[in-house]
Amino acid sequence: MESENGCRATVGIADTWIKRLHGFKKKGLSRSVEGVVIHPCSSIHTIGMKFDIDVYFLDQKLRVLRVYPSVGPYRCKSVPGARYVLEFKSGEVVFPFANIGENVRFT
Repeated sequence: MESENGCRATVGIADTWIKRLHGFKKKGLSRSVEGVVIHPCSSIHTIGMKFDIDVYFLDQKLRVLRVYPSVGPYRCKSVPGARYVLEFKSGEVVFPFANIGENVRFT
């Protein structure tokens, strides 16, 4: 995945119910990914997580709608109109990966 400002990251795609349920806990995803894209998705939770994550909510055109840095365990976030959520373990990928209003793309 790449942002308009040139940041790149290897992401897994959580496009099944079980992958979405586990999210960034990586069950069923490759261990070599830096982040995860959850689709379809407009809300997330960090129940059971043991670390903070940076969360980017994206619309259908992959434009960043909202950014939540360092979301701690046992939190919930929701953005009406979001269709994708991009999650990174805080501190592992340059922050911000993308700013509000920027588009990201799959590479």
